[in-house]
Amino acid sequence: MSQYEIKTDDGRETYDDLDAVKSAIRSGKIGRAANIREAGDKKWRRVDSLDELNALFSADIWSAWEDDSDDSLLDAFQKEEVPKPARLEPAPTLIDEVEELPDASVAPVDPEPELEPDLPGESTDMFERPERRPITPASTTHPTTRRRPPAKIIDFPLPESLQMDGVHALDMKRDSGTASRPPPSRLPVRWGPIVIIGVLATASMLMWVWFVNINADAEFADRRTTMGVTPNIGVPLAEAEVEAVVSPYDTLEDELREQLMEGILDIPEETDFEDALLIELRRVRVDVRSVRVKIESWAGRNNDVPDQVSFNLKVVGREGELDRDLGALGLVLGKYVQHYGLQVSTLNIILSSEDGLRKIQMNPETARRYFTHRVSLERFLSTAFAAQ
Repeated sequence: MSQYEIKTDDGRETYDDLDAVKSAIRSGKIGRAANIREAGDKKWRRVDSLDELNALFSADIWSAWEDDSDDSLLDAFQKEEVPKPARLEPAPTLIDEVEELPDASVAPVDPEPELEPDLPGESTDMFERPERRPITPASTTHPTTRRRPPAKIIDFPLPESLQMDGVHALDMKRDSGTASRPPPSRLPVRWGPIVIIGVLATASMLMWVWFVNINADAEFADRRTTMGVTPNIGVPLAEAEVEAVVSPYDTLEDELREQLMEGILDIPEETDFEDALLIELRRVRVDVRSVRVKIESWAGRNNDVPDQVSFNLKVVGREGELDRDLGALGLVLGKYVQHYGLQVSTLNIILSSEDGLRKIQMNPETARRYFTHRVSLERFLSTAFAAQ
């Protein structure tokens, strides 16, 4: 007996014979798109390509159930039909004879004569005068006379006109148009508590003033005596005495700080740093010929802040103003060192004067302290420079 191998998306399965494959197709385990081959064969074919199996896919899907159906199981779910009752037909009514009414029963009736009204003093009882009030069915069921005396009604006092509010009867905020309410009475002002509180407040203030006057021991001068006092401030100093007391470096430093530009210029690149120094130095009237700045490293979140920098400047010193030029140069460089926290590796200055060229080196830390008022101009000029 040959075996068959079925390949589907779920995997491969082996069946013993073709009947087992047919049972699997009827149960729905094998679909039309599955592949089949005999054991030992290398070629795969679709299941519906075999004549023996193609009929299973083209037939009705419920045919697999009809082959194995068991009629005994279906009988258990059959419901017995209940016989309907027969409809009853009405029996015909047989009338043998139709009796005709006599002529007297359909004869017209004369109208009832009008009764004369009772005279004053006469009795209205129908039983006393039967000849005037004939007995009829209407008179027995609806007698004209009262069988009972009228009931006694208590007349309660009512207002002249009742106000009907209708749908607004339960509205508590609605005022009736005709209702008269007494005007609200004004509460009298209680002056007693007000007077007592005012007396206590006045007494407390007077006690506080008395306490302050008793314990105050300061003696204040009279206004007339104060106006007559002249302070002893001495006489003005002469020019020679002013120069001896006030250092000329202090005056020069104040002049340089007034000329110094406020704020810091942006320096995203080395060339921008050089332009900023040129602008600052020429503002304080320093004859600078060239400025060379080399930014060795950057800092900041976006690497846009200079960190380690070296300076090389060439300055022309004017006659008699060497101290001023060096002081202005140290003030500008100290400003940028302080603002950016620069790590200055070298700060070389080539100074051109009447005596010739000089190459000096400035201490950047001293320049920073000079800008922040930690060192005076005189101290800066004596300690910040070193010849090379």
